Amino acid sequence: IRDYPAIPYSASNFHPTCALVDYNDAFQVRNCELVGLHDLNQTTEDTRGKIVNYLNHLIDLGVAGFRVDAAKHMWPSDLEIIYNRVKYLNTSFGFDDKADPFIYQEVIDNGNEAVSKYEYVFASVTEFRYSSEIGRAFTGRNDLFWLSGFGEKWNLLPTKFAVIFVDNHDSQRSGDDGILTYKMRKNYIMAQAFS
Repeated sequence: IRDYPAIPYSASNFHPTCALVDYNDAFQVRNCELVGLHDLNQTTEDTRGKIVNYLNHLIDLGVAGFRVDAAKHMWPSDLEIIYNRVKYLNTSFGFDDKADPFIYQEVIDNGNEAVSKYEYVFASVTEFRYSSEIGRAFTGRNDLFWLSGFGEKWNLLPTKFAVIFVDNHDSQRSGDDGILTYKMRKNYIMAQAFS
């Protein structure tokens, strides 16, 4: 049942039920249910309006920014429309007049995927490859002198869009090669300092 009366959302606010089984299919990634979660359809005006109203309410309360989880599972054009309708920050909390909220989107893209991080650069985007590359450099798998050209030359997002991190709550437990964590204290601290 897709009935959430407190919001209110009904079945018309969601994509039709389908299982996400093929991550190489951008349509499935953006329209089907990730691990069985009901998938909101941000293309509908009613859904967009409810999201914008909620974000604007949070801004009224003093919120200065938003992290959009699993943004790659939403159509970039829908998100851009929603972000463009969010009001400026509330000046009664000391924010400058006409200051936009800081919005960054979680888009896991390690390359060659159906959904690209570059599709979301109308706001900031998590750069997951940064963790892998910085980890390789500070564990001796890549020579440190290569870091002099680190960034866009390595096919990382441009600085003005990239939200970087040495590790995060996803990568700490993923077991990925090259991801530094607190367990490699010296290397981890050096990578943090470089960042």
